[in-house]
Amino acid sequence: MAGAAMAQSGPMLQMNAQPGVKLRGRSFADLLAAQKVLLSDYCRLDFDGARLQPLGWNRFKPFTSLRVNPEFTRVVIVTRFDIVVPELPSEELNVNFQTVGFYEEGEGYTVSASNDRVAIRVQQQSGDLLVTEVRPAAPHVSPRAAIAWMNSRLAAPATTELERAHLKDALDQLKRLFPQPQPAATTP
Repeated sequence: MAGAAMAQSGPMLQMNAQPGVKLRGRSFADLLAAQKVLLSDYCRLDFDGARLQPLGWNRFKPFTSLRVNPEFTRVVIVTRFDIVVPELPSEELNVNFQTVGFYEEGEGYTVSASNDRVAIRVQQQSGDLLVTEVRPAAPHVSPRAAIAWMNSRLAAPATTELERAHLKDALDQLKRLFPQPQPAATTP
């Protein structure tokens, strides 16, 4: 997906190993293409559950000016995301997420099939296009990433019994929504 956006942007967009997305030109088409690449990369990391991993925020640092993972008590479980293409140049872009539910710390899992719109502010800083704000700040992760995170929380010794009960219930609900593949039967 990111490759396609880069290919359409022409020679004015240049991706470097340095943080952010470098822009040499400033046309709306070039800016839009760079924003789509940046948001696609940022949202893909979030979808894969990087924010839920202890050192996962380090993977976001090339794409954002935020130096720490924003605090959250809710994890939104999503099946897809779509970047909304603005009609006019804007520093605030929207991403639509197709949600299946959310896990709220202290509350547990709630099924909620809906669309969730997230506003993401992007700005050029020192020549790099970076994410500077995300509203709401909750991670938006795939069911696979949510299940892995919940299993790691279950295994953590600091997890309370109440939270373990919430996590087990959430895992049961998610596994019903997204059945895990069964190993092939072996014949003797």
